[in-house]
Amino acid sequence: MNWKSTAAVSGAGVVLTWLANGPAQQGPVSPRSAAVRPAATRPASDIQEQAERLRSRMHPSSGYDAPSRNPFRFGAKPTSIAPARTLAPEVVAPVAPLPPAIKLAGIAADVVGDRLERTAILTTPEGLIFAHEGDDVAGQFRVRSISEDAVELIQSDGAVLNLR
Repeated sequence: MNWKSTAAVSGAGVVLTWLANGPAQQGPVSPRSAAVRPAATRPASDIQEQAERLRSRMHPSSGYDAPSRNPFRFGAKPTSIAPARTLAPEVVAPVAPLPPAIKLAGIAADVVGDRLERTAILTTPEGLIFAHEGDDVAGQFRVRSISEDAVELIQSDGAVLNLR
């Protein structure tokens, strides 16, 4: 639909709505029909009757009743406080130590003279560390050996940690 047909349909809808809901057409008022109309006393008495009927249905209020709660005012503090319960000490199972935050990032190999020297590239919370056999790592480990795909670290208490 283009804009012209949209405007035509909308205009036709407006005209039809106006014709359907417009004021009722009345013929010309003759002086004779104006004289025949009854006086306007009937609607006034009808209004008074309706007002009396509504007044009789109203319930007289007994005065102001305070609401049961006030969201803007706090209640009184409790006078007695319950004694604190003493809990039996819980038996806590020993937690296994967390594995160290050292990971093997890679292994580099260099030929120095006639022998192969490997360097372990380790990732720690402090950053990257390049370690050779016998070096200290993170203050608590010593590099025992470096193979093609693994590094063996010895902890200060003698525990062995294999990184792959």
